[in-house]
Amino acid sequence: MKNYYFILSLNIYASDAEIKRAYRKLAIQFHPDKNKSPEAEEIFKEVNEAYEVLGDPERKVMYDQMLRGEEVVEQQPEPPRHRDPRYRPRPQDQPRQRRPTHRDEILAMMATNLRYALMISRLTLVFSIVLITDYSLPPVKTRTEVITENPTNRGSTFRLELRDGKTVSVSREAARNLRRADQIAIYRSAWFSVPLALEDEQTHYKTSVQLSIYGNFIFWPILLLLTSLAGTFYWKGVEFRFNVAIVNFILLLLTLVFLQVHKF
Repeated sequence: MKNYYFILSLNIYASDAEIKRAYRKLAIQFHPDKNKSPEAEEIFKEVNEAYEVLGDPERKVMYDQMLRGEEVVEQQPEPPRHRDPRYRPRPQDQPRQRRPTHRDEILAMMATNLRYALMISRLTLVFSIVLITDYSLPPVKTRTEVITENPTNRGSTFRLELRDGKTVSVSREAARNLRRADQIAIYRSAWFSVPLALEDEQTHYKTSVQLSIYGNFIFWPILLLLTSLAGTFYWKGVEFRFNVAIVNFILLLLTLVFLQVHKF
């Protein structure tokens, strides 16, 4: 099936005035009397054919339905009026309408609340950009003292007890190097104060904090960015955008939880 909008260089939301202007412009450009190129006559015929359909409101409605793959519903002409104004035609049997299914009701609910779903996707997009920016900014440096170190249930992991009552899990090697330090420097992210690394300022031994959203869970902000981009800019399908918004909302809640993991 020919795409008459493409022939007239229009989009499917073009108004009647835009269709008429596009037709006049192309008709003048490719009229055989003014354009002597071999393909001008063929293009002129296609332009006329496109305008015959799109320029007729009834034919345009049917063509748009065909273009969207919908069932074409022909408009029935209005029956002639009876000479007697008191005449009432007998009611005819109306075709039974398909009863809406549960899925139809869900899709209708999604379409009604789609704007709220888009708001959630946009919110998570902004939040993911803020997270990535926070990780990219220069870290803030603070200092504290190590009181002692205690092994946890895992043989290769130790907890360093700090002067302010906080604890941090590090590897066995990091605990062996940092417990001898009088003071250690803690590098935190600029905005959310997520711990990034520990450093012995005397020996310059430095180890990263793995159990944090910028450590082992660094993939999480990237995942949130990708899903929020899909929910914000992918315009096809109400069901897809609504479901992605639900996923974005869940990821947002989990991200807020991960921001507090190992935050000391």
